[in-house]
Amino acid sequence: MPSRRSALDVSEHASRPRAAAVARKLEWFASRTQQAIFVGGAQRTLEWANEAACSLCGLPLEDLLARRLELFPDDPDAERRAAQHVSQKLSAGETARLEAAIRHRDGRALWIDLQVMPVPAEGGEGAGWVAIAEDITERKRAQAALADSEERYRNLVEGLSEPVAVHSQGRLVYANRAAIELLGTRSPEKLLGRPVFDFLHPDCHALAVERILKMELVGEPAEPVVQTLLRIDGTPVDVEVSAAPIVWRGEPAIQLTGRVVEAGREAEGGAGAPCALVDLASVVLELAPRIEDRIAPRAAVSFDLAGALVAAPEESRALAELVCAVVAQTAAALPRGRGSLRLQTSLCPLSHDEASAFVPADALPSGLFALVEACAKDAVLDPQLPGALFEASFPARFRGAGPGLAGALRLARAHRGALRVTAGEGELRIALALPAAQRPLRARSRALANVLPAPR
Repeated sequence: MPSRRSALDVSEHASRPRAAAVARKLEWFASRTQQAIFVGGAQRTLEWANEAACSLCGLPLEDLLARRLELFPDDPDAERRAAQHVSQKLSAGETARLEAAIRHRDGRALWIDLQVMPVPAEGGEGAGWVAIAEDITERKRAQAALADSEERYRNLVEGLSEPVAVHSQGRLVYANRAAIELLGTRSPEKLLGRPVFDFLHPDCHALAVERILKMELVGEPAEPVVQTLLRIDGTPVDVEVSAAPIVWRGEPAIQLTGRVVEAGREAEGGAGAPCALVDLASVVLELAPRIEDRIAPRAAVSFDLAGALVAAPEESRALAELVCAVVAQTAAALPRGRGSLRLQTSLCPLSHDEASAFVPADALPSGLFALVEACAKDAVLDPQLPGALFEASFPARFRGAGPGLAGALRLARAHRGALRVTAGEGELRIALALPAAQRPLRARSRALANVLPAPR
């Protein structure tokens, strides 16, 4: 039978020159890679190490070769378990991988991500091993600091008499004892992982979405507001809720703190709040600096605004946050944020067929509507993106492609409106339709452009 040959084997006439060339290349690579490479034989003795390995241990090569590769030098039990794990894997012809502690020559404790691969015996040479190590000390410190921070956070808020909760990516990820009891249970397992809107009365969804969008866009705490929460059994309870953006386990999150409102106190901004006529053109004009400086700072932004009145609760900023959410998602389609972004307001009669193109389906009757439309030219679109914009999982599925429109849709529905997305030929259009309040005002238009021009 023919002998087993490696990929580096060549004919007898060319084997030596090629083997020498390959050896030079391997030596060149090993001497320049940032990963520490150790080569050893039986009993963990070292036979060779590259410069990165010497630097990792703080020893010259001759001193390093006189030692054994010692793992967990300050923890005999951990060292014994690591040695047993590596020995078992190598005996089975498998690669061993573990995180281990070593000690630098200067006394510093280091953590490494270690892979040890078996080298079978061949040509009279005994079996050996090759190990690749990467310094992960900073990562371990960051993980420890994060765990310590979370533990200190828990210790701080767990015993508070006021309810404290944290939600991230739309789901509840933490609740202290007071919050758990407020929601009518003693088991955190019945709460954690569930959508945060499961515990909020539907009448409060629009305001909650507005506050979440504002905190995500601005990064500042939201003012306290009275909201109606729903306990596990569905019974309502009015709570004054304060909210602030935080980081939870490395992910953006929102911390909620609450205070139960005494019976008889009216919720601020509730369904009975007085309404006023709001001109969408004025809303967009007031948002122009925010759009140009923060939401789309690299785009060439233009405005074509005609007066369009809608009814909205007084003192509510929901419409402004809704417009910002539509603009932010449209601007996210511009490559590197550069391109043409056009904002338009108008009054438009919609037929039944035209209204049915909005989401949710059949949400709008035919009639006169006030429109805010954002259009991105030279947009780069994933073919699956337009259909997924309204899904709550959009930000996770399409990272870096914008916040999605799930929150904006809930806010639009709270104002009896709907959204429409059209895409094609390097263009993305997102339109918001709200019931018009009365005849149009005198048309106004304005053209603005940022200092940075659109790419040619």
